[in-house]
Amino acid sequence: MIPWCRVRAAWMAKEGELQMNFHAELLAKTLLSGDFKASWSLIGSQREAGKNSLYIYTRLLTPAMRYIGDLWEQNSVSVADEHLASSVCDRLLTHYAAGREPLQSTAGKAMFLCMEQEMHFLGLKTISSYFQECGWHTRFYGPNLPLEYALIAASNWKPQVIGISVSMVYALPALSAYIEAFEALPHRPVVLLGGRLASRYRLQPHGSPSTVILPEMEDVQDWMSSYARAGGLLRSEKGLG
Repeated sequence: MIPWCRVRAAWMAKEGELQMNFHAELLAKTLLSGDFKASWSLIGSQREAGKNSLYIYTRLLTPAMRYIGDLWEQNSVSVADEHLASSVCDRLLTHYAAGREPLQSTAGKAMFLCMEQEMHFLGLKTISSYFQECGWHTRFYGPNLPLEYALIAASNWKPQVIGISVSMVYALPALSAYIEAFEALPHRPVVLLGGRLASRYRLQPHGSPSTVILPEMEDVQDWMSSYARAGGLLRSEKGLG
């Protein structure tokens, strides 16, 4: 049994760090309880209320999982609780994306991956799903992909965009090598960098002037709009964030 009074108190101590709302908090509870049916019902009720995918991702799923991650860091929930919630959230993302009709467009190709030893992939999977819904051809490679295999995949498929997620500090030493290798490919893809650390740390030293750092999903939407206006030639409108 999760002590929700203690959980609530722990969250209130950090109120203001994350955008939280009633529905996101309720979703966090159903995720931690391992209740896929109740979690999916919450998503469905928001869709019926007219909420779009960006709202579902940025105001429900993302704050719910960040909330759970913070509770885990405070030892308010266990590792098992966090893994259970992540598993249910993964199912939700897959189920939700399968029901969305992608736009008929030729936006381009985008591949998404987590670096070697980086196991947190849900945020990146969310971004990949959003790109797909917006008309991109996407490939999601999941967590813990060694650079040599990522380079082979990128060289063969030649995506215009390569998205990398970094959520844990121990993965930072490898980040520069990934970015440098991807940006040196002959077809010169745009490297997008996101993840939990993108919103908490200054990652500029790990990238180049062409690397696009997108701390939040709203930043992703803004970048996609700029990319479309630039005819797919945009590398970085704002430089390193």
